[in-house]
Amino acid sequence: MMHNFSFCSAFANFLLKFMGIPGLSFIGIFFLESSLLRRIYYRIENQFRSPVKLPPDSERKKVELPNEGYTISVEMALNSRCTSDYDGNTRRAHWGMFDETKKLSDGQIEKIINLARINRFTNQKVEIQSKHNILYFVVDNHASGFLRDWMMVESGMQQQAIGLACAALGIGMVFRSFGNNGVPISEADYGTTRIILDAMKQSYDGSFWSSSPPARKKPWRRGNLPDPIRDRSKPLISALEKLKIEKRNGRKATDESVSQLLWATRGRTPHYYKSRPWGMTIPSSHGEQNISSVYLISDYRLSRYSNWRRNRPTHSLEVLGEIDVDLHNKLKELFPLHNFFIVLGKNDNFSRALWEVGYQLLNLLIQAHALVLTYKAILLDENQRKIFQGIGIKDPVSVFLLNG
Repeated sequence: MMHNFSFCSAFANFLLKFMGIPGLSFIGIFFLESSLLRRIYYRIENQFRSPVKLPPDSERKKVELPNEGYTISVEMALNSRCTSDYDGNTRRAHWGMFDETKKLSDGQIEKIINLARINRFTNQKVEIQSKHNILYFVVDNHASGFLRDWMMVESGMQQQAIGLACAALGIGMVFRSFGNNGVPISEADYGTTRIILDAMKQSYDGSFWSSSPPARKKPWRRGNLPDPIRDRSKPLISALEKLKIEKRNGRKATDESVSQLLWATRGRTPHYYKSRPWGMTIPSSHGEQNISSVYLISDYRLSRYSNWRRNRPTHSLEVLGEIDVDLHNKLKELFPLHNFFIVLGKNDNFSRALWEVGYQLLNLLIQAHALVLTYKAILLDENQRKIFQGIGIKDPVSVFLLNG
């Protein structure tokens, strides 16, 4: 990845110096069929693009949101993308496109914020503050240790709730990062990130939504799990409103429902990010693909979920090994009522990995709710983490418990 980026930078600077503006048309025609070369071209083009100037707010009409947004299913919302910008190009940076001629009302923005007031694990300060259409995600600046980790996960859940609500209702959003760890924004408040909301254009062939698998030059590759279903009947909006972190009277999990849950957690979708076919059911920080990992424990076996194989999107489990009987017994003592364990672990030490765990955990809760499963979500304490570390998971953060 770094080699590609360095090459892009060096080649872009070379072309800017020696070809200048007259060469851009030629570059555009010749390069756009390659993801790497497309990114080089856009990097060059950006040197000459003027910043987009929005019309005065008084000239922008209030957007009429699509009525069907309240009926869009959990799976359709997970499969669709609303992260947007103003360049009018789904392949340059973000898949979505803001509509600069229209605006959201304060009531529409408040509706989105209310949908992200989901059930949580802690009673600590984890909230969304708004200044018109800019949302600030805030946690208590004085928290530390495991409690701070849990609050970072909860902030990620709130961020993802905003993203899914926007995807269902046809509203655009874009992250305005505070960096990989966030920043203190006052004595009392620590900002994890910001999100800007605005009106959005349709970006899926005249629609806000898609139920299609990845296609184009990196089409979907069948894996060793059943292909996910990308549209069912349970509306996303009502699922957010009724969401709980535990459900006791649902159905038992099956191999098919566990497969669907794994796709919801970080499965592949048809949108592109900066010309790369890297769309997932969760946002990715600057397109990074390995900030966190998803594991499945079942039948005395540890597996890792894989959504990319042989340079194409897929849906598979990679078996990592058998679990020692003593360790498995400890797991059963800890969670005696469950035999499927979806474990979310982080792969770097930045807070962004905890936010990504939160994105995945929110998706698990939403999908399990839609499938009417019995489930329980847990943020792991120190002793619980040690058990999963002993099984072979480097840095476990959360576990999603199922009875199959």
